[in-house]
Amino acid sequence: MKKVLLISNYFSPCTLTPSQRITFWARNMHRLGYYPTVVTREWTSETRSHQDTKVRLGDRVRHEVFDTHEVYYLPFRPGILDKAYLAFGESVFRPLFLLVKLLDVFLARFTLKFTSFSNFLPFLSKRLEEETFHSAIISGEPFYLFRIGYSLNKAYGLNWYADYRDDWSTNELQMQKVGGGVRKWIANVEANYEKKWVGTASAIISVSQLYTERIANFLGKKGFTIENGFEDELLSLPLQPCANEFTITYSGVVYPSQDVTNIIAALQLAHTAGRPFQLIFLGAGYDVKERKRIESLVPEELKRYVKVTTRLPREEAIIALQKSHAFLAMAYGNMKGIPSSKLYEYMALGKPVLLCSTDHDIMEQMLTEVELGFFANSAEKCLEQIELIRELYASGRALALKESSKSKIQKYSRFNQLQQIKEVIGE
Repeated sequence: MKKVLLISNYFSPCTLTPSQRITFWARNMHRLGYYPTVVTREWTSETRSHQDTKVRLGDRVRHEVFDTHEVYYLPFRPGILDKAYLAFGESVFRPLFLLVKLLDVFLARFTLKFTSFSNFLPFLSKRLEEETFHSAIISGEPFYLFRIGYSLNKAYGLNWYADYRDDWSTNELQMQKVGGGVRKWIANVEANYEKKWVGTASAIISVSQLYTERIANFLGKKGFTIENGFEDELLSLPLQPCANEFTITYSGVVYPSQDVTNIIAALQLAHTAGRPFQLIFLGAGYDVKERKRIESLVPEELKRYVKVTTRLPREEAIIALQKSHAFLAMAYGNMKGIPSSKLYEYMALGKPVLLCSTDHDIMEQMLTEVELGFFANSAEKCLEQIELIRELYASGRALALKESSKSKIQKYSRFNQLQQIKEVIGE
């Protein structure tokens, strides 16, 4: 088997969505003739908020060896940026956090010693002196991990590939967040880092064709698309009874560019008509600002129907999704080419997916292809689609929808997507 390095900030037992991609790759690349060595930071499964990811963890390197792969967990020591976030990030002193962010961006030009992953490069350098690897895949973000690929390529000639779960300095979604002016300035600086560091990579990998083309064109690099996909085990989960009240669930973090007013207005119309429904934002409380934004938009008379939860353990989250009658997805404003990672999970669970507002792009195309989509761009149309979904359950046709979608979604399984790695790094 070819020995491959997988370098990622996120990995099991971390329960955050970014960990799922590399965790699956590590556990399944042996089926394709590779033996992965994962280098990551120490994690605990108890990660309920953004602040939890910044807390000091682990006292020594932890090494786990399996027949399929091995993992080195490095102690986590928050760097200057994470320390500043814990002290100022969500308070009235946030401008101090932004000042530290600017310092962090400046220092990254010279060193990663002040970051939360300062121990990655020394550890990896020692591994490369003792062991030979066919190649390395470095997964971002944090995108400053790509500087490690640059350094290892220069020092040891390591053949490496940059895996983008999102795009970096070309990322439109990040530009929509608060502090857009500062973010754009930082993006200009980081664009130079990206070109220099990823310039030493053999190729780039990303999660959608639009992302891949945009990044590859920006860098002048060959690009490959490996979508996030879903785990096959989701297809064979025991059925869970739906909740007593009609329930629509959105899973994951909500972004500022996502418009939640249509679904809340649709709930208002349904309430007025005497047919309200439960609306759950599962795990959206992970981002404090977005939880407050959602809750501020809910009228007092609707508050009993809307719930914003913190992050749940994955097993509990899956059960909550199974008990829902439908799933909610939302476009990212006018931005295109963004395939929500939760969309794959939705498709595997086989429930109707209400895309409101629709993106008229990749999410609508995927949901149309697998025949699970219900699309709306207004509160009235949203309520109309919800009534159609209610009728599916009333007539007993909802289960048939799940069965008919199974053959159509197979290409989106994580393993079917992962098989393309052979084209990327060679057999």
